[in-house]
Amino acid sequence: MTLEKELPAFVSPMLARASEPFDSDHYLFELKWDGIRALVFRDRDGYRIRNRHGVDITCRYPEFECFTGLEKGAVLDGEIVVLRDGKPDFSLLESRDKSASALRQRTSASAYRATFIAFDQLYTRYRSLVGETLQERRRSLEETVAALSQAARLIFSEGVVGGGVRLFDEVSRQGLEGVMAKRLGSRYHPGKRHRAWLKIKPKHRLVCSIMGFVPAADGGFKCLVLAAEEDGELRSVGRVTSGFTAPVRRRLSALLWRRRRPSPLVSCPSRARWVEPGLYCTVRYLGRTRRGSLRNPVFERLIVEEEVG
Repeated sequence: MTLEKELPAFVSPMLARASEPFDSDHYLFELKWDGIRALVFRDRDGYRIRNRHGVDITCRYPEFECFTGLEKGAVLDGEIVVLRDGKPDFSLLESRDKSASALRQRTSASAYRATFIAFDQLYTRYRSLVGETLQERRRSLEETVAALSQAARLIFSEGVVGGGVRLFDEVSRQGLEGVMAKRLGSRYHPGKRHRAWLKIKPKHRLVCSIMGFVPAADGGFKCLVLAAEEDGELRSVGRVTSGFTAPVRRRLSALLWRRRRPSPLVSCPSRARWVEPGLYCTVRYLGRTRRGSLRNPVFERLIVEEEVG
């Protein structure tokens, strides 16, 4: 009796380590897409899409029905993005990913159509490719995507060999998320954060005014509410929750509770306790959302106005 071939229920995606920009003929450099990591499985029962945690998100993206045209036995690794003016817009994608009801999912799919950017292939015709080199896997992937050329929602992630610094400079100039560097001769390491894959992200810094905080149960604070000057006007730019050392957190807590005021310095959608002006901080962040909030901000340094001089 011949057993039917099957794909694994899930493959934990390979992850990258952080790095600085570099050039190397041993690496492929490609855009780091600002989206949701996902894997597409195509077997005899149809197709399914799982995010990096293994959650089935197929129903959230009805526009990917084109995946029924994939050859059976294929598993693709890639990123789901929503493009706005040719660039990934994570805030639009986030609204898609959080749509709970079927009606909202259909409405979101119609308004903000997603695209799957494929950058690796883990199986072909039920045969595992994880032990093969990146070059071999991408050759297979390029053929797979080309065979589905009528599928506008599936794109092969192009890259360049060698010129990582130049690509990073261009990506930074355009305000994109960053660059991925992948060693050409490397195998795929499921679930591992491996040095064969490196992520290179631009680092932005900004001095912000601390205009409020969200209290914590221990009498300290959960996060700071920030504002920054833009075009000569102070505007809310979101919250920062990480980067605080224990001594800084203790000092900040004392300062915040002593400087309370009844209302925020500027209009702000957050619910928080507000503080008098005079406290500032430097934050590191990856970019901005469409509404101007800081993406992934990290606290770096406290500045107290009366101590500067």
